[in-house]
Amino acid sequence: MASEEKQLPKTVKINGSYCRHYSAIHHAQFHRNQFDLVNGVDKTKLKIPEVAMQKWEGEVKEEIDLNEKAAWSVHTKALLEKDEERDKLLTHLFGIIRFNHYSPVQATAKAAEKMESIFGKYIAANIQREGFEDESGHIVGLLNDAAPYTAEIAALGLTDTITQLKTVNDAYEALRKERRSETVTAKTEALKVLRPKTDASYEYICSYIEAAYITATSDDVKTLIERLVSDMNQVITDFKGSHKSSLAQKKAAKDPKEPKEPKTPKDPKDPKQPKEPKTPEKPKDPKQPEKPGGGSGEQPKKPDEKPKDPKKPDDGNPDITLPEE
Repeated sequence: MASEEKQLPKTVKINGSYCRHYSAIHHAQFHRNQFDLVNGVDKTKLKIPEVAMQKWEGEVKEEIDLNEKAAWSVHTKALLEKDEERDKLLTHLFGIIRFNHYSPVQATAKAAEKMESIFGKYIAANIQREGFEDESGHIVGLLNDAAPYTAEIAALGLTDTITQLKTVNDAYEALRKERRSETVTAKTEALKVLRPKTDASYEYICSYIEAAYITATSDDVKTLIERLVSDMNQVITDFKGSHKSSLAQKKAAKDPKEPKEPKTPKDPKDPKQPKEPKTPEKPKDPKQPEKPGGGSGEQPKKPDEKPKDPKKPDDGNPDITLPEE
């Protein structure tokens, strides 16, 4: 009798995260999501040492703090002051355009109407209330759009406002780049040391979860672990997709494809000149008709006529015989 084939126990597998390639913010967010999932399960059923969870949690929090501090350090007091200047100039610019839309001076009203159509998208978006970087980008776009309309801007008395807006926005961007360079260097050095530690703690926790499934003695525990692993794998899938999308967008922004120029249509062929009509020939003089009688002036002879029958009418009707009395 053949011996029964032994079956290996069922296992679960947490997929590779690829998180070491993520940006600083995405790396911290990924670990925060995974930690929250694991922390929401009874750790005694997963047999994870409490000290391991505490270590991982501390590293995740430190990454988040580093990112938040770096973001705030860019927006120092000087930057906030420059941003406030930009906001005031934009509010003044849009307010003057709206006010003069109803000016009794026709030239001023027309200029306001024109600039309202040009700046409409910026007015509607209320760019003064946007995030710092979005506002900077929109101001650059607004200034570019305004360039061809110096006459209309002058008619509204906004030439100095536009000039000031460009000066303040350039100063804001220069200051922001300077502060960013300083903070990025400090943050990068700290994260170079911290990120590998966070990744190692995560891998350690994952190994405990996979082992706990094999050693679980109840279906309830196995079901719990299966659900946890499924949720963790979904987070991995989502972050991988987000990372790939981010890379694609950066590549597209770096190397934009120029649209092909449309082909120049061929010149139409010159129409053929119509042929000139032939000159009609002069008609020949008609022949003079010959006179009757051979042209001698004599009247033609009448043909011989038979004498009429008195009994027969000459109307061509059939003969009628009258009865005798």
